Amino acid sequence: MKRIIAYKHYFSDFMKKLSDVERKKILRALMLFETEDRIPSHYIKYIRDGLYEFRVSCGNKEFRLFFIYDGETLVVLFNCFTKKTAKAPKREIEKAIKLKEEYKNGNKE
Repeated sequence: MKRIIAYKHYFSDFMKKLSDVERKKILRALMLFETEDRIPSHYIKYIRDGLYEFRVSCGNKEFRLFFIYDGETLVVLFNCFTKKTAKAPKREIEKAIKLKEEYKNGNKE
């Protein structure tokens, strides 16, 4: 079983903006991620530099949650967004990489 933590406030801030249905869908998908050894490939995409994107669809909306693996079992959630274009916005990727570096450098609040 993987342990999932959120780095700082980014995940909780994102979740507060969603509807109950959207929140439940994301939490169910994360529960699957937490408990299953093999996750269907449509949920996870490698971005770069050890950064991954967790993908969740709800109705006609696409949600993306950036994360890294920290050791064998720890998954750290960074910034999240509602996808509106074919590619993840470069600024969101850059923000996630910056947060990853912050986390790796010991700022594990």
